[in-house]
Formats: sequence, C-alpha cells, structure tokens
Amino acid sequence: MAPGHFMHPVRYPPLVFAAGYIFSVLYLTYAVVNSLYASYKSPGPVSNTRSRIHQRRKFIPVFSALAIAAFSIAAYWSVKSATLSYRTWSHQHGLDLDSWLRDENGKPITDTNTSIQQHIQLIANWLSDTPVYSDSLEIVAERARRFWWGQQIDLGTTAFSLILATEGRRRKIPLLTAFLALAHLVNLSFAQNLFFLALLLTPSPLPSGNEDLKLPVPPLPRSVWVRLRSGLMLPKPSGWVPDARFFYTAIILNSTLTLALPICAWSSAFTKAALLARASTFLPVLLPNIIPVNWGSVQRRPHGTYKSSTKLFKFLSTISLVLHVTISIIALLSDGPDSHRHRHIDILSWNVEKRLRWERSTTAVGKVLGSTLDHPAVAAVGWDVLLCALGLGVWAAVRSINARDIMSLSIPYYDSECPPLSGRARRKEIWRDEVLNFLESDEAEVRAAAQRAGSRGAMVAGSTIGSS
Repeated sequence: MAPGHFMHPVRYPPLVFAAGYIFSVLYLTYAVVNSLYASYKSPGPVSNTRSRIHQRRKFIPVFSALAIAAFSIAAYWSVKSATLSYRTWSHQHGLDLDSWLRDENGKPITDTNTSIQQHIQLIANWLSDTPVYSDSLEIVAERARRFWWGQQIDLGTTAFSLILATEGRRRKIPLLTAFLALAHLVNLSFAQNLFFLALLLTPSPLPSGNEDLKLPVPPLPRSVWVRLRSGLMLPKPSGWVPDARFFYTAIILNSTLTLALPICAWSSAFTKAALLARASTFLPVLLPNIIPVNWGSVQRRPHGTYKSSTKLFKFLSTISLVLHVTISIIALLSDGPDSHRHRHIDILSWNVEKRLRWERSTTAVGKVLGSTLDHPAVAAVGWDVLLCALGLGVWAAVRSINARDIMSLSIPYYDSECPPLSGRARRKEIWRDEVLNFLESDEAEVRAAAQRAGSRGAMVAGSTIGSS
C-alpha cells in the first residue's frame, strides 16, 4: 500500500491535548519533586530534631521507591493500552502497518526522515480519531466487574482530596493541587506516596507565607502569575478553616458522579460525566482558597479540629461502604458470557477457547478479581489499588497507628473513646494536647528560631510572645 492511498484530515485539538497531557505529567512531577527536595535540604527548626532526622533517613527511601514503582507501573500499562488502541484503530481502518511503511513499488522505506514522517502521520491520524484517555476510563466503567476496581480508585481519590484539604492545608504544604492532578494524570498511588514524603518532610506547619502555590518555573510570566494567584486566592487569617458543609457537599457530589459513570458508559455523555467527576475532586482543595473569610471560622487550637475532621471522614466512609457493597453485589451478579469483552478485544492475543473455558469454570469472585486481565487499562487500575493499599499499610506502620484509630476513621458510628481518664493519666493527656497545639502553630517556629539566635534574642522573643 502506498503512503498516499490513506488520506485522513488531522484534527489538531486532540494532538494538543495529548502533548499537554505528557507535558503536564512531567512538569507537575518536576514541581512537586523540586518542592520536596527543597524541604529535605532546608528543614525547619522544629523538624530538625534527632528523632525526626532518623525517621526521614529511614522512611524517605521507602516511599521514594514506592512512588517510583507506581510511576513505572503506570507508564508501562499506559504504553500497553495506547499500543492496543493504536493497533485496533489501524485494524478498523484496514491499514496494514507493514505495507504503509513501504513505497509505491512495495519496497521498505529506507529514508529515515520519510519513515519518521510516516509514523508521525499515522499517530496524528490515530489521535485525531480516538479519545485515548476517555476510552480507557470507559473500558473500566462499562462492565460491573471492571468497575469494581475503578470505583475503589475513584473513592480513594475523594478521600485523598480531603486529606490534602485538611492535613495538607494545616501543615501549609505547597502545591496541593499538583498532588491531586498527578493522582488523575498518573495514578493515585504515585501522588499518595509523594504526599507521604511531604508529610515526613513537614512534621510541623511551615512558616506563614510559604503555603502559597509556588512553582519553580511558572507557566505564565511571573508577574502575571502572581497577580492571577492573588486575585483567585483570597487571604485568610492563621488557623482559618472553611465551613464543613462545603466538604460534605463535595463528597456527595463526587460520589454521585462516580456512581453515574457506569450508567453513562456506551453513550456520548460518558466523557462529560468522567470530566465532571474528576473536576469535583478539586473542590475541597480549591474552595478554602477562593471562598470569603466569613464562610468559615478561625480555630485558635489546631489540634481541636481533629474531631470535626473525624466526623467528616466517617461520613465519607459511610458513603464509600454503601457504594462499595452495592457495586460488589452487582459485579458478582453480572455473570454474562460477554462480560470480558471490550472494544479492543479483536487485537488481543487470547486463546479464545481457553478464555471461554476459564469463564465457565471460574467462580464469580474469581471473575471479578481476574478482570484485570481483560485490558491493560484495567490492569493499571488493579495495580494502582494494590500499591495504594501497600503505601497506606507502610504509612500506618510509620505513624504507629493502632487498630482502634483505623476503625475510628473507617467504621461508621464506631466510638473509639476510651473510658474516662483520671488522675495522672488525665493530666498526661491534657499535656499531650497542649504540646500538639503548640507544635502545630507558628509560635513553635518563632521560639525555635529565637533559641538559635542566642540567649538574648530568645528572651526578647519569649517576652514578645508572652505579651501577645
């Protein structure tokens, strides 16, 4: 087949989207890693203690390895999925890729420039015809047993967004939206492990003024970027938190859109529903920056806000439990003979007879768990679920979280309160809360800096803080 025999108009917006996708992944990863490296090289006075230095040296390599593994697995399955989509597109258009790379006389094209141009033209036509990102999302959502894996990532992303909005904002960690964007662009486990690194490097809140969105290389001229950021991000007093009803509304909205994904599959509304579901996860992170001050309150004692955060995560846990049980039941009951089929199945090198025999002999649970073999996009989601669970387990071990704390946040209406304390135990608990409130305030950084400045400076700083 001669190269000129296949002519198809190239649409440039999909090409720009694909290039922007790759650029965003690289740029946001660079920005986050650059921020983490800066925190690692310049820890705050409160963070630079012997126990925390030992903790960083011990666990930073662990979470770095988990992040690298998550990124590598996401890249591998993304390439596999894109290759399968490309081969399916060429098959549907009757293209023989080997013949396409031959001249009019049937001889292989030996000119390197011409060969590269032919490949670029094929890829451009494929991207013009195929919504690769949307197709991958729809393949996961269109079958109940594959969506069983997908909904775990969707609900996990909602929880991750709340953690960024609460713990990330409390510690004034920069680039919170970049962490969440990487959860969508790469995978959740990659962003989650990067955020765990940020928590290790920021055990106490950063000094005031360092929590703004600071990029090493702004995408716009710096003066324009600063004015845009200042116009969108309204200044808030220290200790300000938004009304919890905003977070509850965001949870309900995102859960509703997540449940709508399998309903909208196989229709033109799926892409809009998927984009809205992903955009809604940014609400908890963005709303505290753009809503007015009078739509929230100032918490003078940061440790006291944990009870309201616990109620918020219990509410999310209740919704997640209901959705997960519902989707699990539907996935177990959806036992159709074509449940493994999808739009790229004709290109997969399956042994059809062996696959059908496996479908007939495997239990419903086995089919749900084995759905990761249906398509590379499903395999990517399945690996993401496993890596997220591994990262959370390691983080629970790092923080010495006991079973009672885990059940308190994951089981609805579970009362984790211990029997009333008395005497010395009660005084110890009160002293612990006082220490946590002190370490979580800017006053800790001020006093630590004063001690480093010298005895005279420490006395002046102490008297100033005492008078305030």
